[in-house]
Amino acid sequence: MDSPKRNAGSVSLIYVAVQILLMAAAAAFWNQPFIQPIKLLVVLLHEISHGLMALATGGAVQDILITPNEGGACRTDGGNALLIISAGYLGSMFFGGLFLTASKSRGSAMAIYALSALLLIGAGLTVLRDSYSRTFALATAGTSLFLGVLMPGFISSFILRWVGTVSSLYVFLDIYNDILSENALAGAQPSDASALSQLTGISPCAIGLAWLAVSGVYFIIMLKSSLKPVLAEQGSRGKKPEK
Repeated sequence: MDSPKRNAGSVSLIYVAVQILLMAAAAAFWNQPFIQPIKLLVVLLHEISHGLMALATGGAVQDILITPNEGGACRTDGGNALLIISAGYLGSMFFGGLFLTASKSRGSAMAIYALSALLLIGAGLTVLRDSYSRTFALATAGTSLFLGVLMPGFISSFILRWVGTVSSLYVFLDIYNDILSENALAGAQPSDASALSQLTGISPCAIGLAWLAVSGVYFIIMLKSSLKPVLAEQGSRGKKPEK
């Protein structure tokens, strides 16, 4: 007898429980040292996103760097400046959501670990020219390959969901701190939004709110997708039809 079909819009209660646990853990331990590598990864993906958009719009990447205090920079030449500037926060949120939704499947998790490793190795060997940035990228690439290939599936998927959770939350806080906080609004520090404001004439606050809204919608969509179970094919292959 075939098992009843699961509603395509349903979510897995196990995934929901795990996700709530991870978000609570991220909030409780946000400033602990063991979360720092994930924050640095988000910063690196932010800068790499600038670089990828520069390449996609006909430009070139001169170099990328990150610093231990979560700073970063990407120097580009040519390309579409509007898209390049916008790609930072939105790109890092894209990666965070991708990590989340890929974590529910062993095959998808392995693919994301492999693609992440290739991206980091490529950046490390080309545009990451300082020793700190290069070492971090290559070490993270090695860790990704280890998690994707050698670790048991449930552990590698759990860690990917953890990385996706922290990454996505970090983007929201980063947009707020860099663009919408009191210090940012007072012009105390430059940001992608201030650079885009000079280009378009739109206020940095409006740009930050727009990026926050787009990131929020994307995060909700990807989070909801990550909570849906992977549906097995209905029926069994090779099974003889019942008379």
